[in-house]
Amino acid sequence: MATHPATDLWEVQGKRIDLPVTVEDARFAGALWRAPRSAVDSQLEPYGLRSAGFRGTGLAMLVCVVYPEEFVLGGYDEVGIGVLASGPGGPGLFVLELPVTGAFTREAGREIWGLPKWMMASTADIGGSRSTMVMSDGDVPVMDATIRTGALSLPVPLPSRGSTWARAADGPHEGRLLRGKTSMRFRGLRVGRGRGTTITWGEHRMADRARALGMDGRPFATFSAERLTASFGESRVVDG
Repeated sequence: MATHPATDLWEVQGKRIDLPVTVEDARFAGALWRAPRSAVDSQLEPYGLRSAGFRGTGLAMLVCVVYPEEFVLGGYDEVGIGVLASGPGGPGLFVLELPVTGAFTREAGREIWGLPKWMMASTADIGGSRSTMVMSDGDVPVMDATIRTGALSLPVPLPSRGSTWARAADGPHEGRLLRGKTSMRFRGLRVGRGRGTTITWGEHRMADRARALGMDGRPFATFSAERLTASFGESRVVDG
C-alpha cells in the first residue's frame, strides 16, 4: 500500500518517490490508428469520458517502452493501449490497458497515477527502423508486434507535452478521475506510414479492446525513438 505523506511525495513499499519522476534513455515505439468514434466512446463509457475525435473518427494508440534499470520505478517493459478522450478541462490520452514486467512499477503506477497496470511477460527489441514486442499474460499470448518506421531519424531532439486521463480502480484515488501532465523529449525519432507493420492479437481482454478499436489493421502512422526522456508529475483529482 502506497502512502502520500506530502504533496509531490509518495512512499511505495518503503521507497520514497519524489514527483515529478524523470526517466532518461528509455526506448520507445508505437503506432496510431483512426478508430470509429462510436468504438472509442464504447470503450470510454464505463469511465465517464467520451472520444475527442472529429467527424465520427477517433484516435487509438499503441505504445511499447523499455525503461532502463536506473529509473526510480525500476527497469521494465511496458505496453499501452490508449485513446484520445475528452473530459473536464479538455482532451488527453486515456490509457485503457498498461501491462508491465515490473511488480514495483505496477503498484506505483496504480496507486500514484491511477493507471491500469498489470503484470505481463514480454520480449522486446525497441528502437530503430524495426521494433518488436511479444507479450503474454501468463501462458496466454496477447500480442506479437513488429513496428516498422523510416530508416532516417530526425537530426534534432523533438519535445512534446501532453495531458492524460485515468480512472483509478484501486488505491488512495479509487473511483476518481485523475488528470495528469507529461513532458517528453525524443532523440533519434523515426516515423513511418505503417507499411510493413504487423500486429497479431491473441484471445485476451486487451486483444479484444484492440480489435474493437480497429487496431488489427494497418496503422496510419508509426514511430520509434532511440532515446526517450520523460517527466511525470502529480495527477490532479477532477471529480469525486
